[in-house]
Amino acid sequence: MEKDAASFVDDLINEKIEGKSFSKKLSEIMKDPAKVMQPVYDYVEEQLNLGKLAYGEVKASDEDVSLRLETNLINLPFQDAKVISKMMQDQATLPVNVYIVIASPWVNKSSLRIDEVASADDYVGNVANYLDQMNNWVSEHLDMVKENLEKQPEEK
Repeated sequence: MEKDAASFVDDLINEKIEGKSFSKKLSEIMKDPAKVMQPVYDYVEEQLNLGKLAYGEVKASDEDVSLRLETNLINLPFQDAKVISKMMQDQATLPVNVYIVIASPWVNKSSLRIDEVASADDYVGNVANYLDQMNNWVSEHLDMVKENLEKQPEEK
Protein backbone atom coordinates (compact mmCIF):
# COMPACT_ATOMS: atom_id res chain seq x y z
CA MET A 1 0.00 0.00 0.00
CA GLU A 2 1.29 3.41 -0.96
CA LYS A 3 -0.01 6.90 -0.32
CA ASP A 4 0.57 10.24 -1.97
CA ALA A 5 2.59 12.32 0.48
CA ALA A 6 0.78 15.60 -0.23
CA SER A 7 -2.68 14.11 0.35
CA PHE A 8 -1.40 12.33 3.45
CA VAL A 9 -0.11 15.60 4.93
CA ASP A 10 -3.39 17.33 4.05
CA ASP A 11 -5.40 14.56 5.75
CA LEU A 12 -3.11 14.65 8.79
CA ILE A 13 -3.22 18.43 9.26
CA ASN A 14 -6.99 18.53 8.74
CA GLU A 15 -7.49 15.59 11.12
CA LYS A 16 -9.14 13.42 8.47
CA ILE A 17 -7.34 10.24 9.54
CA GLU A 18 -9.82 8.19 11.51
CA GLY A 19 -9.02 6.69 14.85
CA LYS A 20 -10.52 4.68 17.63
CA SER A 21 -9.68 5.36 21.25
CA PHE A 22 -10.12 3.18 24.31
CA SER A 23 -9.60 4.12 27.93
CA LYS A 24 -8.53 1.86 30.80
CA LYS A 25 -6.80 2.29 34.12
CA LEU A 26 -3.05 1.82 33.86
CA SER A 27 -3.22 -1.19 36.19
CA GLU A 28 -5.76 -2.85 33.84
CA ILE A 29 -3.55 -2.20 30.82
CA MET A 30 -0.50 -3.59 32.61
CA LYS A 31 -2.37 -6.65 33.86
CA ASP A 32 -3.11 -7.91 30.34
CA PRO A 33 -1.67 -5.65 27.64
CA ALA A 34 -2.32 -8.22 24.90
CA LYS A 35 -6.04 -8.32 25.66
CA VAL A 36 -6.31 -4.53 26.02
CA MET A 37 -4.39 -3.82 22.79
CA GLN A 38 -6.09 -6.45 20.59
CA PRO A 39 -9.00 -4.16 19.57
CA VAL A 40 -6.42 -1.54 18.53
CA TYR A 41 -4.53 -4.04 16.38
CA ASP A 42 -7.77 -5.27 14.81
CA TYR A 43 -9.12 -1.77 14.13
CA VAL A 44 -5.96 -0.69 12.30
CA GLU A 45 -6.05 -3.85 10.18
CA GLU A 46 -9.74 -3.26 9.35
CA GLN A 47 -9.01 0.28 8.20
CA LEU A 48 -6.03 -0.83 6.11
CA ASN A 49 -8.26 -3.46 4.48
CA LEU A 50 -10.54 -0.56 3.46
CA GLY A 51 -7.55 1.28 1.99
CA LYS A 52 -7.60 3.88 4.77
CA LEU A 53 -4.93 5.19 7.08
CA ALA A 54 -5.88 5.08 10.75
CA TYR A 55 -4.78 4.92 14.34
CA GLY A 56 -5.98 3.02 17.35
CA GLU A 57 -5.06 3.95 20.88
CA VAL A 58 -5.45 2.97 24.48
CA LYS A 59 -5.18 5.80 26.98
CA ALA A 60 -4.66 5.28 30.66
CA SER A 61 -7.51 7.02 32.47
CA ASP A 62 -5.47 7.57 35.64
CA GLU A 63 -1.97 8.42 34.32
CA ASP A 64 -0.48 10.31 31.38
CA VAL A 65 0.11 7.24 29.19
CA SER A 66 -1.08 6.63 25.65
CA LEU A 67 -0.35 3.55 23.53
CA ARG A 68 -1.04 3.88 19.81
CA LEU A 69 -0.80 1.89 16.63
CA GLU A 70 -0.57 4.27 13.67
CA THR A 71 -0.35 3.92 9.93
CA ASN A 72 2.09 6.45 8.62
CA LEU A 73 4.55 7.23 5.84
CA ILE A 74 7.30 8.29 8.21
CA ASN A 75 8.64 7.29 11.61
CA LEU A 76 7.04 10.23 13.45
CA PRO A 77 3.80 10.23 15.44
CA PHE A 78 0.70 11.98 14.10
CA GLN A 79 1.03 14.56 16.89
CA ASP A 80 4.06 15.94 15.01
CA ALA A 81 1.97 16.95 11.97
CA LYS A 82 3.90 20.18 11.34
CA VAL A 83 7.27 18.42 11.38
CA ILE A 84 5.90 15.68 9.12
CA SER A 85 4.57 18.33 6.75
CA LYS A 86 7.99 19.98 6.44
CA MET A 87 9.80 16.68 5.97
CA MET A 88 7.40 15.45 3.29
CA GLN A 89 7.33 18.59 1.10
CA ASP A 90 9.47 17.09 -1.67
CA GLN A 91 8.11 13.54 -1.46
CA ALA A 92 5.81 11.92 -4.00
CA THR A 93 4.35 8.53 -3.16
CA LEU A 94 5.63 6.54 -0.21
CA PRO A 95 4.83 3.14 1.27
CA VAL A 96 2.51 3.01 4.27
CA ASN A 97 3.92 1.43 7.41
CA VAL A 98 2.47 0.48 10.77
CA TYR A 99 4.11 2.04 13.83
CA ILE A 100 3.66 1.41 17.52
CA VAL A 101 3.88 4.45 19.78
CA ILE A 102 3.91 5.20 23.49
CA ALA A 103 3.56 8.77 24.72
CA SER A 104 4.16 9.40 28.40
CA PRO A 105 6.45 11.55 30.52
CA TRP A 106 7.25 8.31 32.35
CA VAL A 107 8.62 6.33 29.38
CA ASN A 108 11.83 8.31 28.72
CA LYS A 109 13.22 11.86 28.63
CA SER A 110 11.53 12.68 25.30
CA SER A 111 8.17 11.32 26.57
CA LEU A 112 7.85 9.35 23.34
CA ARG A 113 8.91 6.11 21.73
CA ILE A 114 7.92 5.02 18.22
CA ASP A 115 8.98 1.90 16.33
CA GLU A 116 8.03 0.36 13.02
CA VAL A 117 6.05 -2.87 13.26
CA ALA A 118 5.70 -3.74 9.57
CA SER A 119 4.71 -2.42 6.19
CA ALA A 120 0.96 -2.03 5.83
CA ASP A 121 0.97 -4.73 3.15
CA ASP A 122 2.73 -7.20 5.47
CA TYR A 123 0.52 -6.31 8.45
CA VAL A 124 -2.82 -6.88 6.72
CA GLY A 125 -3.82 -10.51 6.97
CA ASN A 126 -0.83 -11.30 9.14
CA VAL A 127 -1.55 -9.52 12.42
CA ALA A 128 -1.04 -12.80 14.30
CA ASN A 129 2.56 -12.85 13.07
CA TYR A 130 3.21 -9.52 14.81
CA LEU A 131 1.30 -10.06 18.07
CA ASP A 132 4.29 -11.26 20.11
CA GLN A 133 6.46 -8.41 18.82
CA MET A 134 3.82 -5.75 19.55
CA ASN A 135 2.74 -7.15 22.91
CA ASN A 136 6.34 -7.55 24.10
CA TRP A 137 7.06 -3.97 23.01
CA VAL A 138 4.01 -2.71 24.94
CA SER A 139 4.95 -4.71 28.05
CA GLU A 140 8.58 -3.52 27.98
CA HIS A 141 7.58 0.12 27.67
CA LEU A 142 4.88 -0.16 30.32
CA ASP A 143 7.53 -1.65 32.63
CA MET A 144 9.64 1.49 32.04
CA VAL A 145 6.62 3.65 32.86
CA LYS A 146 5.95 1.71 36.05
CA GLU A 147 9.58 1.87 37.12
CA ASN A 148 9.74 5.62 36.55
CA LEU A 149 6.42 6.23 38.30
CA GLU A 150 7.73 4.34 41.33
CA LYS A 151 10.87 6.51 41.36
CA GLN A 152 8.89 9.72 41.07
CA PRO A 153 8.25 10.45 44.80
CA GLU A 154 11.95 9.96 45.56
CA GLU A 155 12.88 12.68 43.08
CA LYS A 156 10.58 15.36 44.49
